Amino acid sequence: MSGSSGINAVLDAIETKKFGGELSGEQISAVVSGYTSGEVPDYQMSALLMAIFTKGMSRSETVALTRTMADSGRRYSFPDCVDKHSTGGVGDKVSLTALPIVAACGAPVAKLSGRGLGITGGTIDKLEAVPGFTFDLSEKRFREQVETVGLAITEAGNLAPADKAIYALRDTTGTVDSLPLIGSSIVSKKAATGAGYLLYDVKCGSGAFMKTPEQAGELARLLVELSEALGVKASALITDMRNPLGSAVGNALEVRESVAFLKGEPAPADLAEMAGIVAARLLRLKGVSEPERAIREALSSGAAYGKLREFVAAQGGDVGFLDAPVVSGEVREVRAEKSGYVAAFDALGVGRGALVLGAGREKKGEALDYGAGVEVLVRAGYRVEAGQTVALLYGGRNVERAARLVGDALLLEDKPVAAPPVILDGL
Repeated sequence: MSGSSGINAVLDAIETKKFGGELSGEQISAVVSGYTSGEVPDYQMSALLMAIFTKGMSRSETVALTRTMADSGRRYSFPDCVDKHSTGGVGDKVSLTALPIVAACGAPVAKLSGRGLGITGGTIDKLEAVPGFTFDLSEKRFREQVETVGLAITEAGNLAPADKAIYALRDTTGTVDSLPLIGSSIVSKKAATGAGYLLYDVKCGSGAFMKTPEQAGELARLLVELSEALGVKASALITDMRNPLGSAVGNALEVRESVAFLKGEPAPADLAEMAGIVAARLLRLKGVSEPERAIREALSSGAAYGKLREFVAAQGGDVGFLDAPVVSGEVREVRAEKSGYVAAFDALGVGRGALVLGAGREKKGEALDYGAGVEVLVRAGYRVEAGQTVALLYGGRNVERAARLVGDALLLEDKPVAAPPVILDGL
């Protein structure tokens, strides 16, 4: 494509879309190709993104955009493997818990993961709390690990490079929260990973990108439809993120909680329920009979924890760390200012507290304190008394600020409150 044809393509696309018209697959392919090659300048692509943000995209347009971005770089093929994707949450350690279970039950996992964004923790950051752990896997090594261990996780790298370029522009032009652009971004990377079976965990609530069940349901349906259109068998869950998942929020803290669960030690009920449901969904997608029974056996026999150790060792991690995860020795208590029943321990406030302690990045490229974070000690429905310790803060950064954020996140009522369900809906 010449530079002029790339520019002509984007100008035609802007003109079509700003009046609510529909772009053809050829137009979308020409624009994306022109932008990633540098022929289409940022200001013209920004204008098209804003037109899409304002006017939306049809399903056929969204499928075409997703396919084009998935095909913009190298694509893997793991048709017999399962994968999961979470839209991000506070204390979301489902990949650390459910995926070793699934692999121990005989369903191989080939997973593409990301780093934390804002208050949401990324699986990569959590696992990098383990000394030596690396996501720098060649395609050959990744494939061999899937075959021998049954579980491999790698970083996005050069998969769907067009999405990476377009996402960076969306982030600076106020067009991130467009449903077609969100859906195509997520699914293009997942399709490029090449797993044949995929479960989406769409979070909903204060600690999630989607704030209402209606918004989460709309995104879940789109993700499943786009995946199916690209030949991936998909399912989705809509899950609660008004409260953190489990008790631990922070990288090494979440590794510690995940290990305890897989070892059969006491673990938060919501985490145990969520991990079991996600694992069962993935196994059912793969066609495993009696998945709940297989999960119970994998946990009770120690096979699930053994699979986590095998996976960590395969990717260079120190498995001894799993036996005694190192967290910060600087610990501060947060106490309730009054008595009452816990309506919520707001995930947004807890996540912000963990962030300022150093468990997340306030600025791009900022170094993490892997031992920092928050441990919540009370949950929705609990009765608390004034002065009771309701959370522990780990780390030495911004402790007073974190204490205020976490203390304000405790929402109390005068009357008893029922704990919210973990799973709000499913497709």
